[in-house]
Amino acid sequence: MTFSHEIKTVVVELNGMDFVSDDMTYGNQMIWLPEIDEEVVASGSVQGFIARYKKGDYLDPNKGFDSQEQRWSNLPNLSWYFDEPAFIYLSHGKGYVRLSYQSQISIQDMIEYTSGRKLKLVIHKN
Repeated sequence: MTFSHEIKTVVVELNGMDFVSDDMTYGNQMIWLPEIDEEVVASGSVQGFIARYKKGDYLDPNKGFDSQEQRWSNLPNLSWYFDEPAFIYLSHGKGYVRLSYQSQISIQDMIEYTSGRKLKLVIHKN
């Protein structure tokens, strides 16, 4: 039996939604990645990490972290920071990942939170 394993990391900047429901409780954005091929879909995996806020990024100057190094949060991610809590999760298929946003009230704050933020994708191929 032979095992092979390949890992590729891709970092993209999040900008714009591809779909937002009329009631603002659901939306998604597609990121097209040729690195996610049939082999990844069949027997590999894709993990997503969203860049965390540093001090000065939040409206509240006391929120965030002081480190000069970047921090990443694993998806799925639930944010309670805003008045309208929202949830983001990642799904993938051949050639793409999709970030889905959900909230019982509104995803508007979460859209603003992620706009311009980095998304790190770790693609595992077996």
